[in-house]
Amino acid sequence: MTPKPLAGIHVLDLTRLLPGNYCTWLLASLGASVLKIEDPGAGDYMRAFGVQVDGQGATHQLVNRGKRSAVISLKHEEGRGVFARLVERADVVVSSFRPGVLERLGLGYAELRRIRPSLVCAELTGFGRSGPLASVAAHDLNYLAFGGLLERLGPAGGPPVPPPVPLADLVGGGLIPALAIVALVLSARATGQGAHLDASLAEGIALLPHLAIADILGGVQVPGRGGSDFGGGLACYSVYEARDGYVSVGAVEERFWQVVCEELGLPELVDIQYNAERQGEIREALAAVFRTQTRAEIERRFVDKDACVVAVSSYEEMLVSDQAKERGFVRTLPQLPMRVLAPPFVIDGERPPEGLPAPRHGEHTLDVLRELGLGEEEIERLVAAGAAGAA
Repeated sequence: MTPKPLAGIHVLDLTRLLPGNYCTWLLASLGASVLKIEDPGAGDYMRAFGVQVDGQGATHQLVNRGKRSAVISLKHEEGRGVFARLVERADVVVSSFRPGVLERLGLGYAELRRIRPSLVCAELTGFGRSGPLASVAAHDLNYLAFGGLLERLGPAGGPPVPPPVPLADLVGGGLIPALAIVALVLSARATGQGAHLDASLAEGIALLPHLAIADILGGVQVPGRGGSDFGGGLACYSVYEARDGYVSVGAVEERFWQVVCEELGLPELVDIQYNAERQGEIREALAAVFRTQTRAEIERRFVDKDACVVAVSSYEEMLVSDQAKERGFVRTLPQLPMRVLAPPFVIDGERPPEGLPAPRHGEHTLDVLRELGLGEEEIERLVAAGAAGAA
């Protein structure tokens, strides 16, 4: 994989915390040159999250690898001047401020495009740049609450259950804008004209297409929490207790369901798979068999059969599984202070190789200023004035 697909693409990362960091890490893992622009104070406080490894948070070690960090104060006139010079060489600017912050700094899209007409400017916000919720403070749980997903999580008759994974952050703030940025960069390279991306974390969840929302749009009354077909309503698409944990059954297709029933010695269930009145009966029959076996026993029974039956693993178990080892989920390299997750894609038979370790606050400031052609005296003056800083 030489060069990487996005080699030669220069990204200025103004984001903080997980969504923007994950977005720009995806770009960096594909070869983009990503420079984190951080303020002279605390910088990106993602470094404070999780167990501290080599003086920086574990999550920071995962989502800021492959990037450099420069401390440039956008509140300082001379700092904004330095940033403008960086924009002249950039392909992408990614920010995660509330709507209007960049405009108040004199760095809104109109100004950035004046400096660099081909620039792609991606703004990641909670609810988007317009609408009655545009300025509302919120976190991942709030976006899930707005987007309809949280209302669906949990058992029937119980309260909604918050997921342990920040889905809106990772999907609406990470995966979706990263995809859009790549597309817009391709367009800018072809036409010379950049674009402005308004990416909402809430919309990343609210606009995900799936059966329940499709049926609602189609005018059908959909069962509530724990009752929809794929939200706990179907016995053939559910989780069952084993002797030492749980096992998932996703036998939606009739041919898969037939294998499950035959293997468990329950052929009488084949023809009533979707009988609404008998779902409780089916569930009880499967539960009675599964609870007598361990997860390993169940997996051995189904591993070579098309049945969509897989044991429920913890994160700890998944990371050391044979599948994870064979596919290279986890990396341990001399330049990294901890084990890290590999990029989530395989290209031409291999995952993209590692770049730089996660940067310390302002670690590369002096290098970046020198690359702009600034002399040592000018650099010292900027640092002394608070317009720039170094680790």
